[in-house]
Amino acid sequence: MIEESVDSGLVDVQRLGIWLDGLGLEVGLPISAAPLTSGRSNAMFTIERGGSRWVLRRPALVAVARADEGMRREFRILDALNGSNVPHPATVALCEDHEVLGCTFFLMQHVEGMNPAPPLPEPFTVDDQPGVAYAMVDALASLHEFDWRNSSLADFGKPVGFHERQVERWTSQLASYEGRELPGLDRVTSFLSANIPFSYEPSLMHGDFHMFNALIAAEPPGKVTAIIDWETATIGDPLLDLIGFCEIWGKATSGPGWPRRTELIARYRTQREIDLPEDLSYYEVLYNFRMAVLLEGIFQRSLHDATRPDLVDVGDGAMGFLQRALEVLDQR
Repeated sequence: MIEESVDSGLVDVQRLGIWLDGLGLEVGLPISAAPLTSGRSNAMFTIERGGSRWVLRRPALVAVARADEGMRREFRILDALNGSNVPHPATVALCEDHEVLGCTFFLMQHVEGMNPAPPLPEPFTVDDQPGVAYAMVDALASLHEFDWRNSSLADFGKPVGFHERQVERWTSQLASYEGRELPGLDRVTSFLSANIPFSYEPSLMHGDFHMFNALIAAEPPGKVTAIIDWETATIGDPLLDLIGFCEIWGKATSGPGWPRRTELIARYRTQREIDLPEDLSYYEVLYNFRMAVLLEGIFQRSLHDATRPDLVDVGDGAMGFLQRALEVLDQR
């Protein structure tokens, strides 16, 4: 018996069942597939069969460029992290046979948890908020301490010239959308090109680390159970992850009880036992510039995706990130 998926356009449970049978996973048992709230570039589904629960991750119907390559990259990263102390969903299998779902996709273990987005629900209290914030910082530090050079990721990414490539990469991606112009962009890119860091220590970086891309335990102290959505991960400058986290966290935690940015950075410095530059404005501008381009891409794709509404709010968000980059420049 096969149950129908709620979204048969993205998950054909009959074909999926045959693939799972080939892997020896709960062979012949009924399957259910339900969509998960997830990122807007890819789609995720909870897959249940027998006593197992997995998460299936695949490109959206109107996919980003090189979406299949992106699936392979994400799977490779998660697979390399298996056995490490970096909180992540364990991998199950990668499928590159387009006869199954019409795309490359992968299956990972389901991880229990909730997004640590304020306000935290009961039983969390104001007294628990610093612990949750620091747990996020600790998870990020753990990721950046991962020994990627002595893992299967030794040849992953291009750490040499990481910062030198940023402006060209993101302006080229923006141009590929063939959408609207973003006012003030030239000022941002000029600053970035003129202020490239002299040196940096490469690490595995997530690229979009914030409360909606992490899960924590549903009870205090709110330990991070998994970092999710690795589509922008690479080998690069970990300070970009740190500042990105601080930027998003600061917007969401305006109430009392939450650690300030300086305290989050101090926690990170202590966890990694490293020195950090006094002036981090380059990273603030670069992070917001990248986010503006990424959100603009999601907005532009939504205009051509019949399965989704026009994501005007995401387009507004793109403009908001660009404005934040300009504000950082004004404050220098």
